[in-house]
Amino acid sequence: MTPAQFEKEIEPRWQKLERLMNDVEKNKPQADAVELPATFRQVCHDLSVAQHRMSPHRTVQKLNDMAIRGFRLLERRTAGGFESFLNMMLVTFPQLVRQEWRLFWWCSAIFYVPLTVFILITPHYPEWSMALLGPDGMADAERMYGHGSNLIAERRGKFDSDFGMFCFYIWNNVSIDFKIFAGGLAGGVGALFALLFNGIYMGALAGYIRYAGDPESLLLWVSGHSALELTGMIIAGIAGFRLGLSVLKPGRMLRRDALVIAGRRALPLIIGAAVMTTLAAVIEGFWSPHQFTPLIKYTFGIVQFLLVAAFFMFAGRSRHAA
Repeated sequence: MTPAQFEKEIEPRWQKLERLMNDVEKNKPQADAVELPATFRQVCHDLSVAQHRMSPHRTVQKLNDMAIRGFRLLERRTAGGFESFLNMMLVTFPQLVRQEWRLFWWCSAIFYVPLTVFILITPHYPEWSMALLGPDGMADAERMYGHGSNLIAERRGKFDSDFGMFCFYIWNNVSIDFKIFAGGLAGGVGALFALLFNGIYMGALAGYIRYAGDPESLLLWVSGHSALELTGMIIAGIAGFRLGLSVLKPGRMLRRDALVIAGRRALPLIIGAAVMTTLAAVIEGFWSPHQFTPLIKYTFGIVQFLLVAAFFMFAGRSRHAA
């Protein structure tokens, strides 16, 4: 094949790549904009062939300029930034949670089964929860959620303001998620223990309040943020177990390589979990302290659960997002 024939053969790809890049640079991508990466790779291959065949300098330079331009455009579009973060949260994050559905239900069972058991048995066997909470834990529970107590005044007195509560909750909630995630490095044992402990302790606390306090005050406080906070905790467990499984079952890869790959997969999960618990802290700090009617607070909480469920069932399912 002569240089002229080669140039004539690949010219349609040049023109297509140039048109696609022009559209993207003008922020007016057409329906075929998704073909940009594949067309870019084809032109890069053409450049390699042209260099190997020692094609005329004009042809090689043209291909080289287009390859550089395409690389910069794709690198800019795939690099960090708000657009990339938004795509990760709205597309990649829910997709990964759906893909890890087995771990989702496994982590949910580890957390919710002991929580439910302790809530149900404490009125009949209160000594179990009392032993877990200890004298200080029981005193705190009765002071905040006992009959006649003023939870909102107690919280504001402790943190001085709603913003102070928000700062405490964001630190507390996100730190729990990262502890669960980091616990996965020990073959998943740390994540298992953290989820199990939180389920048992929260169940003991809620059960004791049901036995000796005012359970409605607890429900009114947690109803608004539980969907985000608890689901975020479960997803942190998924990320931790993903790390743990890579250590226990690396397959044919070295454990180091398997851990790196699992870490890349787990990163959007733990970031998404942190964002969810941050939003929960916003609600807990600025919504929960306000004395709305029980109907408003319960309705808000139910809507939260429905929105979280809908997000993970449907977000990121469009053909374009996939």
